[in-house]
Amino acid sequence: MTRRSRLAAVIGCAVLAVLGVGPALAGCDALGRIGTAAHYPAATSFTIDSRVTTVVIDAGSGSVDVTGSDQTTVGVSQQASYTTTPPVARHVLSGTTLTLSYNCGGELFCNVSYTVRVPRAVAVRVSGGAGAVTLTSLAGPATAQTSAGLITAVNLSSAQVSLKSDAGGIIATSSAPALSLNASTNVGAITLTVPGSVAYKISTHTFVGMSTITVRRSARSPYTISASSDVGSISISPA
Repeated sequence: MTRRSRLAAVIGCAVLAVLGVGPALAGCDALGRIGTAAHYPAATSFTIDSRVTTVVIDAGSGSVDVTGSDQTTVGVSQQASYTTTPPVARHVLSGTTLTLSYNCGGELFCNVSYTVRVPRAVAVRVSGGAGAVTLTSLAGPATAQTSAGLITAVNLSSAQVSLKSDAGGIIATSSAPALSLNASTNVGAITLTVPGSVAYKISTHTFVGMSTITVRRSARSPYTISASSDVGSISISPA
């Protein structure tokens, strides 16, 4: 098992242990037994030369790393991991929307991890299970949602950002003020770093944890930040 895939699986099992999900933990016990029997074929890559304005990634339990650049094409590298039957990976271009997904059938351990390079202004939407999600240097609308995985966003200049994890931390750094920045998690800390050149309209909520806000605030600001963690601290600070 690759180090990254193994980490994603361990994170998911750790969350299940905290929540006391007994039946699902049986699969986690099996995870330790199948590590040496799993298959990790070489990653496959392809390029989409057609115009793409939106990239949608249904990541399942695999990790996702999306980076924006000045290129005009979309480059995809996908790494499969499985025990017996390889996952069936698909990519579908419908109009200007590219969707990446895969199917594992009934495999206990099976996933595809994606490394994707996109034009900077492309809209990106990622949904996943226990894998980590990393978004870097994006300028288009950015959305990431995981069941149990760390979400990291770096150098975003997007006007619209939405990050949500049921059980996992969120770390986001913006290089330009977002008109709407939403970050929420049920269990996990949230750390947001935003430009200090403007004031923000801020809403935070946490049951267990502290909220530390050191950026300027204004109820009339067009730049809004919403952060919510049921169990976990929240930090919003200037870059």
